[in-house]
Amino acid sequence: MDTELAATDRSAAYLETQRTIASVAATMTAAAANAARAQWAMLDGAEVPEGAQQRVIDPEALLLMSLWLLRSDPALRRVVHDWVEMWSDLLSVQRTRNIAKSFSAEVEQELRAVASTALERGKDFRWTPVVKGSIAPVRGVSSDDDPALTPTGSSRAGAPSLPLGRAALLVLRFRMAFGVGARADALAYLLARGTAWSTVTEIATATGYTPSAIRRALDRMAEADIVLTVDDGATRFRCEAAPWAALLGLQVDVAPWPYWLQHFTFVATLVEWAESVSRRKLTAYAITEGLRGVARKFRPTDDRDELRAWDYAFRDGSTMDEMEEALVGIATALVRLSHD
Repeated sequence: MDTELAATDRSAAYLETQRTIASVAATMTAAAANAARAQWAMLDGAEVPEGAQQRVIDPEALLLMSLWLLRSDPALRRVVHDWVEMWSDLLSVQRTRNIAKSFSAEVEQELRAVASTALERGKDFRWTPVVKGSIAPVRGVSSDDDPALTPTGSSRAGAPSLPLGRAALLVLRFRMAFGVGARADALAYLLARGTAWSTVTEIATATGYTPSAIRRALDRMAEADIVLTVDDGATRFRCEAAPWAALLGLQVDVAPWPYWLQHFTFVATLVEWAESVSRRKLTAYAITEGLRGVARKFRPTDDRDELRAWDYAFRDGSTMDEMEEALVGIATALVRLSHD
């Protein structure tokens, strides 16, 4: 009898853990879809409530997360393809391909369709390797902003313009002005970080470029006195935001950097892990250990207090309630980052 009760207890714990994981996965998916929809609306020129806090949009992270969300929100396909037809030249092909490695094979298939739209409808020949599924560069060119391969923009004549005066579009505005690549994105990140000093590793992690690419970009900008440097054992960089805000005509401070790349890839990783769990007969202990392993790879911010709180929620021996609370907090933050 005791053996039967023990087996029943284990089964009940397993089922409850499964339900919790499935619920969290659904909550995270809905939050990511909410955030993606809000950002597409921002790019489309939707009205921003007065006093709302804008956050810098990460275009490649938004693109790939939207492709991942097609499983639950197929209407996003039209939104993505229509935007890419007009503005593919503001996207980094190499960065898109690098980030895509963090997503499933289904996303890579959808990305090839997006590349076809950019190539055939947008006349942006940089996307040719993606269409062909090849890693070889086009015509030996690796630069994203090569003028021989990117469209001139003439096909956009008469089309609605991007609301570039909005703080959230800082990355796209810099790319339009300075070209697509690590330099524009690193500058946008430093401005969004305000007075905080950042290392090459921190900037590379946040932006998704290689440390060497970020280092080259920062060194050139430092030579031009555009960014400031300090060496306190590790070289750190920052940029004075006030002059840029005045130059860009922003009515508010430069928008903060919300780490969309990290948030979106984490949601996709977590949900896909949860789906794999639902297909296997695992113990409650194995599921909680697996959840800790997935969560410990995620770093939602550079804020040390928030990082310590996250690590504590997924420490050895943490309860499922603690982990669930932390995950729901991320979902809530995703919605808040898009709508506050």
